[in-house]
Amino acid sequence: MGFALGCLASAAAMWRLTLGAARQAARSAARVEAAALKTVGTGTSAAPAAAKPTPAKPDAAKPDAKARPAAVGTSAAPAVAKPAPAKPAPKARPARPARPARPATATRAASKPTPAPAPEPARPLTPMTADDGLPRLRPASGPNDDRGPVPQSRPDERFHFSGRCEGNDIEYEFPIEWPEGTVAVAQIEVATRGYLSIKPVTRTRDRIESHSSLLHLGSSDKRKGVRTLLTRDLTHLCVESSGAGEWSVRLYGPDEIDELTGIMEGYGSTVLAVGPDTPADCIAHVKASYWSAEFICACGRTDEDSDECGCRTPPGLPRRPTLAAYSTGEALRTLQLPRPGVLQLQTAKSSDPWRLEVRPRTPGPQDR
Repeated sequence: MGFALGCLASAAAMWRLTLGAARQAARSAARVEAAALKTVGTGTSAAPAAAKPTPAKPDAAKPDAKARPAAVGTSAAPAVAKPAPAKPAPKARPARPARPARPATATRAASKPTPAPAPEPARPLTPMTADDGLPRLRPASGPNDDRGPVPQSRPDERFHFSGRCEGNDIEYEFPIEWPEGTVAVAQIEVATRGYLSIKPVTRTRDRIESHSSLLHLGSSDKRKGVRTLLTRDLTHLCVESSGAGEWSVRLYGPDEIDELTGIMEGYGSTVLAVGPDTPADCIAHVKASYWSAEFICACGRTDEDSDECGCRTPPGLPRRPTLAAYSTGEALRTLQLPRPGVLQLQTAKSSDPWRLEVRPRTPGPQDR
């Protein structure tokens, strides 16, 4: 009886060892088959390696009720996995031609674009003086509105009219007292905190006419002045004012003003006397947005009514000489001065430069 129990115990132990070795062999075969299938899928022909049996630990093996027991006294050899048939490798696709590299300017930068550098500050222009002998004017830098106080007439002073305006709107007209001669040069000065205008008027029994303003000013606390010509057909001056201000009109005869001789330069509007050395050519070089130069005969006739002038045209001049010029911007014009009188030059601003030159008249073939 004891011997029989010993045999049964030995058979049970042997059965447990055989069952554990079979399980380990099955696991190793599964790993080898999976590795072989993976190798075939990647296109390689490596043969699967035989799985080495792993000795089972006696205490880790457990009986399996469903597994069939092995024969008593025999040992199960570990199973060797059969290599799976290798699958043919897929045909490789022809390689695509490499794309040409884009120029650096067309490559999209992953980073933010570099901001453009800040522009350099503008450099002041350097005036260029051309030494070519051609006529040029000096830069415009004549007088400005800072002309000092407006002069006021004295009680015993003739040919000088002045006044002050209060804050109310006024219109004041007074007759012109003329100095000797048929024309007079008026030096007008005004200052106002509102609006002030001085214009000539012709007022007789047979004719009443208002003429263009000689000077008007609408800037606050500013001064302005102009020199212009008055003819005998102008009988009165009218002052229109709105706001506080003051004005002055001083009349001069042709013999009291500067005479145009040789070369003269200046700025702004002016009136110059033309002496007896006539006929002569006057070359007027002026730079202004608009300007005019006009000869007025000593009898008071202008270019517009020269046909009514009874003064004789001296020989050496065309039948209708050029007595006036009108232009814009910088220009050079030639006037023909037939006899004594005055030359009136008017510019847009008091700082506009001009240059006048008087030359003896040389008759040309067209004048004969």
